[in-house]
Amino acid sequence: MEGCCAVAVSLELSALFPTLLQLSAKEAVAIWDAVSAYILGQLKQDKGVLVAGLGTFAMVHEQFHGKEEVYVVRRPVFRLDIDVLCLQELAFPTVVIPGNVKIKPLNYKWLSRATSFPRHVVKDCVQETILLYSSQLKNGQRLSFAFKDIGVLSCKDDVLCMRFYYDCVTGLESKASRIALLHTRLWTPGAAVSSGATTAQGMQAAPAHAFPR
Repeated sequence: MEGCCAVAVSLELSALFPTLLQLSAKEAVAIWDAVSAYILGQLKQDKGVLVAGLGTFAMVHEQFHGKEEVYVVRRPVFRLDIDVLCLQELAFPTVVIPGNVKIKPLNYKWLSRATSFPRHVVKDCVQETILLYSSQLKNGQRLSFAFKDIGVLSCKDDVLCMRFYYDCVTGLESKASRIALLHTRLWTPGAAVSSGATTAQGMQAAPAHAFPR
């Protein structure tokens, strides 16, 4: 598959990724695109999603005081939950998710219906991809992890964090989108940032070589 992220796996470690080795790159991407669609759907309902071994997506409601009024802004956040032994010298931001946010794990039954793959295949693909990504981080590889229509988990200046797409933030918060954008880490490959305003051009462009591709 053109533009895929090629990762070398030793014969000894190949036993850890039996499902990934059986699936084509296109099939693995289709499963992860469904994962992204599920997460985005839950965020739209102000619900959080735990992707075990990787982190938690959620929506937070925050108050910001303007000159004449108080704005209540909804914006997406991501709390990293990768084994610290895999992060090596990488830092990551502390993200607080309020206790009243409903957080549930991925719904593999829903994902199975959405992809037409058996539930166990979907689950194994997700878990093995996360394991492979974590092992690459542990080996010093600074690969990105792209979530379709949501954002990119990427490393910049030795800080690993989720950077959300412009369209994701504005789609989840349409009324006070400018404020939400100002307080959200954005994925901006080649995009210009000036006076707090971010251009939308190129915002959805994920890295050419990124997990799970």
